[in-house]
Amino acid sequence: MYKSAHGLWCTATLWLLLSTALASTMSPNSWRPYNDASVLVTLGMTKGEVLLKAGQPQSTEVISLGTDGHLSISVWTYVRTGYNAEVATLTFSGHKLTKIELHLV
Repeated sequence: MYKSAHGLWCTATLWLLLSTALASTMSPNSWRPYNDASVLVTLGMTKGEVLLKAGQPQSTEVISLGTDGHLSISVWTYVRTGYNAEVATLTFSGHKLTKIELHLV
C-alpha cells in the first residue's frame, strides 16, 4: 500500500509542477485587459482597437523595421500587479495583433 500511495503522490506532484510551469506562459487567442475585464482583445485586432480596449501599454518595443522603414514587428507589454500579478505581451505584425502571451509573476 505504501509504494502505491507514494507513487500516486509522486505522480500528482509531478502533474501539479508541470501544469504550473505550463500555466506560467500561455498563448491564448484573446485577453481581458487589466483595466476593464468586461472587454476582450482578440488576435487580428488593429493597434488602434487594442488601444481603445486596453489603454496605453506600460512599454512598447520595436523588434524589427520593414524595408520601407515602417514598423514590422512590435511588442506591447501590460502589467497587472498585486495578488494575481501577471504580464501580458501583445505582438503586432504591422498593425495587426498576431500573438498574445500571458506570464504569471
